[in-house]
Amino acid sequence: MNPVFRYAALAAMLALAGCSSTARAPESAALGPADLAFITSAYQLVQFDIDACSFVRKGPIEPAAMPAVDKVCADAATYKPQLRALAAQEGVTLPNTLPFDLKEKLVSLSYHPEPNLTVEFLRDEISSHESAIAVFQGELREGRNAAFRQKAQEALPVLERNLAMLRAALPTGTAE
Repeated sequence: MNPVFRYAALAAMLALAGCSSTARAPESAALGPADLAFITSAYQLVQFDIDACSFVRKGPIEPAAMPAVDKVCADAATYKPQLRALAAQEGVTLPNTLPFDLKEKLVSLSYHPEPNLTVEFLRDEISSHESAIAVFQGELREGRNAAFRQKAQEALPVLERNLAMLRAALPTGTAE
């Protein structure tokens, strides 16, 4: 086997080993599966929103959608440091990569999709908000960590309002 190929394969394996799409906590942490699902989903939603906002703000956005775009982007910027602090307080290592489905949506946005960028952004945001709401509700039902439950309870109405704004901004005839 070619030594260069061996080193390249080793480097690729090491790079993949450093990537994590889920939050991790030490064994000693008082966190259950719902808590880790919550912090993972919350952080990934925020990161996805920030990344999606960077694409959508470069492209042609329909004026009627701008209030929803601005609100989602501002909320993501607000919640990211809060989630980082909450995770650090509980000893949680946050995911350092998005799951495949969200990466796929970002790639699609980067190519200014059809029918248009506004519709694609709104559809992607609606889908990611719906998923996050389900996980946040799961945290409220099953979470063990009081700080995580409190953050879920605080953020859930924001997600629900944003989801309503995103749906209302979707142009007529462009169903989810």
